[in-house]
Amino acid sequence: MNLRHFENEARQSWWVVHVVAWQRSGLMRTAYCRQHRLTKDTLDRWLKYFAGKDAARKLAEYRAELRRQKRLEAQAKRRKKRARLRFAVSTDVRNRAVQAFWASMSRR
Repeated sequence: MNLRHFENEARQSWWVVHVVAWQRSGLMRTAYCRQHRLTKDTLDRWLKYFAGKDAARKLAEYRAELRRQKRLEAQAKRRKKRARLRFAVSTDVRNRAVQAFWASMSRR
């Protein structure tokens, strides 16, 4: 898109209102766009224009790192749960009864 498109003051003021409203709403971009009948791609382009490309790249990297950390935590949690299940103490009463029976038989 041509840079002139972004330099139009009427467009800028209209999109500034939406960007600020989205930031204050706390909604995800897709939810905000659905609510206000905007296209997410257009909002993203304006965000990139307002924030600058460096800030947008840093934000994307930060979010990717957060997703990676969550994925690693979930994997560690699954591994820990699997290890815990593998070495769990049996609560089977019949098994203990059989063991007690054979222990009493060996004493005789």
